Amino acid sequence: MEKSGNVWVSPPHAPFGGIQCDVGCQESELVFLLGCIKHWVQSQSGEKLVVKTAPSCYYTTLDSLRHIPYLITGFIPIQTCLNSFISVSSSDFYAQIRPAERRRLKKASNSGFEAGLASGLASSVIYEFLEKCRNQMGYRISLTLSQLETLRQNFPDRYLIFTVMAGSEIVALTLTVRANSRVLYNFLCSDMPAYRAYSPTVMLMEAVYNYCRQQNIEILDLGISLDQNGDFKPSLHRFKKNIGGQDCLKLTYEMNFANQIPRQFPSL
Repeated sequence: MEKSGNVWVSPPHAPFGGIQCDVGCQESELVFLLGCIKHWVQSQSGEKLVVKTAPSCYYTTLDSLRHIPYLITGFIPIQTCLNSFISVSSSDFYAQIRPAERRRLKKASNSGFEAGLASGLASSVIYEFLEKCRNQMGYRISLTLSQLETLRQNFPDRYLIFTVMAGSEIVALTLTVRANSRVLYNFLCSDMPAYRAYSPTVMLMEAVYNYCRQQNIEILDLGISLDQNGDFKPSLHRFKKNIGGQDCLKLTYEMNFANQIPRQFPSL
C-alpha cells in the first residue's frame, strides 16, 4: 500500500492486491483485518483508500468470502472490469482456439517462427522491445527499465520471459508473473506491428500455455482489456476469447474517509 497525497492505494503500480485468505478463514476475521487497516489509514490522516483486488478466477470458491467483508467494513465497489483467463487443462492449445487463430498459428509455424522461454534475455533488450512496440501503438509502458531489472533480479523464478523469434529477430514478447502456485499472469505482452499479419501473439500464447501445462499451473491470467485511455477495448477482449479466454470479474473498492469520524481500534 502506498500513499499519494492523502489517498492510499493498494497496490499503486501492480495490477492487483487486496486481501487474500485460505479456505479456513472466517468472515469475521477478514472484517477485523479490514477494520484494522481502515483505522490505521484514518490515523495517518488518510482521506481515501483504494483497493484493486485480484480477478475472481484466482479464488473461485473464496470470491464471496473476499467480497462481503469489504462491504461490511464500508468499502464501495467503484469499478468492475472483465478479466480474461484460460483454464489450463489436458487439452492442447490448438484444440481450444478459434479456426482463424489456428490458421495464423500454422502460418507463423510454416514461416519458421519459434517460440519459448527466453530467460537469458537482458532486461535492456526486453524493455527496448516492449517500449518500441507500445510507442508504435500509442501506449505507455507501466514500469521503468530499473524496476524491470530489480524485479528480475529479486524474483528470478517469478518473472518469466517468453518470445517468438523470426530467425534472430524478436517479433513478439511477453513478461509473465507467477502470481502463486496456481496462476501465471500475462503481465506485459507486445508484438511487432510489421509482423501483425502472422499474429505471432497466438504462437506466443501457445508457448506460455504449454509451459503452464508442464508446471501444473491451472490458470493463465490474460488480464483486463483496456486501451491507452483506460477504456474497454473490444478488439483485444475478442482476441482473448478467440484463443480460449473466459471471463471473470475484477473489482476495485474505495473508502472515502472525508465524512467519517475516526473510530476506536476494532475488536475481534
